[in-house]
Amino acid sequence: MRLKRLLKYAALLALCTICYFDTLRGDYVFDDTVAIVKNNDVTNPAASLYEIFTHDFWGYNITDPTSHKSYRPLTILMFHYERNVLGFGSYEMKLVNFLIHCLNTCLVFKFYNALTSVRSISFVGAVIFAVHPVHTEAICGVVGRAELMFCLCYLLALILFSEISFGKRSNVALIPVYVMIVALAVVGLLFKENAITILPALIAFDVTIRTDLLRNIEARFRVRRVVFSRFGILTTLTALLLVGRLYIQEFESPKFKPMDNPIAASSNFVTKILSQNFLYTLNAWILLCPDWLSFDWALGCVKLMESFLDSRILGVFALYLIFHSLMIKGSRLVLLSLALLIVPFLPACGFIRVGFVIAERILYVPSIGISLLVAVGFSTLVERYYKLKYVLGFLLVALVCIYILRTRHRAGEWTSEEKLFSSALRVCPENAKVHYNIAKVAADKGQNKKAFKHYHNAIRLYPKYESALMNLGNLYRNIGDLDTAEKYLKESIEVLEEFPAAWMNLGIVQTAQHKYDDALESYHTALQYRPRYSTCLYNLGNLYLDTKNYSMALKYWQESVAINPTQGKAWANMLNLLDNKALYEDVLLVSERALKYVPTDTNVLFIRANVLGKLKKYIEAEQVYQRILELNPKYALYHVNLGVLYHRWGKRDLAVASYRNALKIDPSLKSAKDNLQKLIMYPNSNN
Repeated sequence: MRLKRLLKYAALLALCTICYFDTLRGDYVFDDTVAIVKNNDVTNPAASLYEIFTHDFWGYNITDPTSHKSYRPLTILMFHYERNVLGFGSYEMKLVNFLIHCLNTCLVFKFYNALTSVRSISFVGAVIFAVHPVHTEAICGVVGRAELMFCLCYLLALILFSEISFGKRSNVALIPVYVMIVALAVVGLLFKENAITILPALIAFDVTIRTDLLRNIEARFRVRRVVFSRFGILTTLTALLLVGRLYIQEFESPKFKPMDNPIAASSNFVTKILSQNFLYTLNAWILLCPDWLSFDWALGCVKLMESFLDSRILGVFALYLIFHSLMIKGSRLVLLSLALLIVPFLPACGFIRVGFVIAERILYVPSIGISLLVAVGFSTLVERYYKLKYVLGFLLVALVCIYILRTRHRAGEWTSEEKLFSSALRVCPENAKVHYNIAKVAADKGQNKKAFKHYHNAIRLYPKYESALMNLGNLYRNIGDLDTAEKYLKESIEVLEEFPAAWMNLGIVQTAQHKYDDALESYHTALQYRPRYSTCLYNLGNLYLDTKNYSMALKYWQESVAINPTQGKAWANMLNLLDNKALYEDVLLVSERALKYVPTDTNVLFIRANVLGKLKKYIEAEQVYQRILELNPKYALYHVNLGVLYHRWGKRDLAVASYRNALKIDPSLKSAKDNLQKLIMYPNSNN
């Protein structure tokens, strides 16, 4: 019996592996870029616990009015440790996600086993959970870690609570178990705010498993006192956790743009109610038939339902009819399945305003309920139509195979942003955010024609798309059309005046136009809306450099790195300024400090190596140059300067080799040709 169960665990792990094993070698995608790559709390090795525990998921102060109030410090702490201590990249971090999913799948199987003696139900349910395509976002997007860890805490709490409910623990052992359950709820809440539903899920578990209140009114008077006691305690603890969570964000609600969730932003009560109810139908459909998947469901994906005459209302009625039938006629296991589906979904159900229409990763935990419901349904059909058990078994295997193929395909789309964003065109061709993200990736790759097309499409679909207007302005700046760039940046600010990034980019354009007074005003406006804006301070320093006010330039670059020590360009500009002033010892001191935060920044290393050469510290300079060439061996100028170092050092053969290496990379490089010719003509020269 034990061997059989171990084989089932092995089969579940094998299914997880088949779904994901060759799709983990992908880039950071979508929200990973903001939450990990550009998040100073993750990338900065010197980030403190205080900063991590006072900032939101995106690296901003949780009490900042512009913060989305996503407070997940333990998730950020995991990312920080993996990046800075373990040296993990995107592959390793996705691998951790995959391993947590494997663990969650095993815990789902264990939990189902605790609920029923019908082993086919527990195994079939766990198989559905293992291979469900809707899980790809949580697993293949690194930021899905929050969802995975919340699920882990959720399952552990459910398993512990089930042992209490089914009398598998003595009364003496109950108190430590309750403490562990509450601890899991608190820890889960620090991984993902949705973990506020852990204790309510236990209440729902108690009501459906230990009582029969929905069927028999008389049961209310027969329920054990302990059930009511637990209900009161768990409800009180949930309220305390909620108050504590709201206290962290100073009881302020997050502010979302209307484009993030047009349904929540609707001012028409009927439209909002109808559309929100249609979202429930759509979420249920995605869980049952996960073909229509998209990284974003905002603008243009789900049109508002403005009338009871909208044909989509039939789907809403069908959903409630099915739920009503299941609640009236379903077994306790069916009721529990519905509870496990509904309770963890509550934060996204529209009672509170959220910044998304549909988020597939939100469905990771509710899928525990739908997986159990499918398994119970399959078992019921086999029991009722026993003669068709092989046909039903074949259909189940076919469903699992379809899920595996869909999961593998979808996971492959999560390996790069280009694939991910392009895949959404099939689902949401009228979604402005989809076009915006495709344009953004194209611009980063230098595909300007494609970028212009999709930015204009995004603005056509949503004329008040301030980020698209800003990025389109930046794209025109990159091709040298400064007047058009200024036009679009100003339009972006007209849409959203409190847009520090747009003000900063307008300042960059105005600086390039030599409108220095206007640029200075734009930069200061950006800093007014975001005082600790490291990139803006860096660009403000560049403005003062252009106007030859070197002391002010140095001041603002220093402020920039004080806020964000990983701002490599600010460090490099400071070092160049000190180098030009022949303050070589200062260059060495500042570069040593900079390399603690940006150890692989070749610009910083290059300036340090050059100054060491000027000070005739040849051995140290050579070591730094070798480090630079390890990081970027294909940049000819690095080889030229190493050649100059060897030339001054009197190591003629090494100098010749370095110049020739530079010419192999760039045969037209004049400095390498001249230096090589000079060295051949005057072999004894050290200049």
